[in-house]
Amino acid sequence: MAKMDIALDLGTSFTSIFVSGNGIVLHEPSVIAYFDDGGKKRMRAVGSEAYYMMGRAPEKTKIVCPIIDGTIKDSDACADMLTEFIGKILPESYVFKPKIRCIVGVPMGVTVADREMYEGVLMRAGIDEITMVSSVMLAAIGTDMPVSSNFGGIITTIGGGATEIAILSLCGIVTGYAINIGGDMIDRALMDCVSGKYKINIGRTVVRSVKEKVCSLIRNDCATTTVSGIDVETKNIRSQSVSADELYTVVYDYYKNISDAIESVINAGTPTVAAEIQRTGISVVGGGAKIPGLAPMLSKLLRLKVYIPGDAEYATVLGGGKLLSDDELLYDIISHQ
Repeated sequence: MAKMDIALDLGTSFTSIFVSGNGIVLHEPSVIAYFDDGGKKRMRAVGSEAYYMMGRAPEKTKIVCPIIDGTIKDSDACADMLTEFIGKILPESYVFKPKIRCIVGVPMGVTVADREMYEGVLMRAGIDEITMVSSVMLAAIGTDMPVSSNFGGIITTIGGGATEIAILSLCGIVTGYAINIGGDMIDRALMDCVSGKYKINIGRTVVRSVKEKVCSLIRNDCATTTVSGIDVETKNIRSQSVSADELYTVVYDYYKNISDAIESVINAGTPTVAAEIQRTGISVVGGGAKIPGLAPMLSKLLRLKVYIPGDAEYATVLGGGKLLSDDELLYDIISHQ
């Protein structure tokens, strides 16, 4: 039987898949759309296609985001979504479905029941052999942190639904902390800000575009963009110019909370660990690490060197991909979970 080794990052905003020998082959929104066909639920679209249906879908089409705050909340929808994603990456040359071995990132502190749920979802999607590793550990490996050394480093992953911070050493997590601050929460705050400040309601896809185009942590940033939405008072369609500087306070407050959480994790460590962090600095990854000005802001608040790799949003799935070819390191990490 043919075999396929994959690494999987099931994120709140995006799902990414790495295939051994091919690299990252899929990176799509974690969204699925269903059509109500006379009381029977039928899948209509998944990933990017389903995402762009948001705010546009007719009444009988339901858009589902199965992963909330970094954790699977709708196991049936997640299994359906992942089944479609797996189907997209299978080579046409395979006559029969290959046996799939998967390394998947999971949140810190998952319970036995959570692990069983994850396993059930992945098996229903056609994955045969499943190894679960903490997402922060995978992200650290993805950035080439020396996780097996006496001090592997400290890493922060800012995802769509949550932010995880962990100090790593000898293939394990020395101390870690997760907070429910991520891209989705910032999106909602930006929507409220635009509604309150400009009296215009904008949709989820529009606010994500605003965040990507103009939001930054640089004071007096002059970048601007134009958005279209529904006027709160007249209910008519209206366009509005928004600037990075006008949205600065909204995004700054959330990233300041992340900085405070990082400081709490550092303070929970030993003086020896604190000295190592002072020497090596901190790595920040995830989709939320892409915002301009983040490194200088965190460096100023934490008085540390801050590293943000160019492929920050792919760090977790890249780490899983590296573990696929390093059985010794994988064994050591699993032994410390």
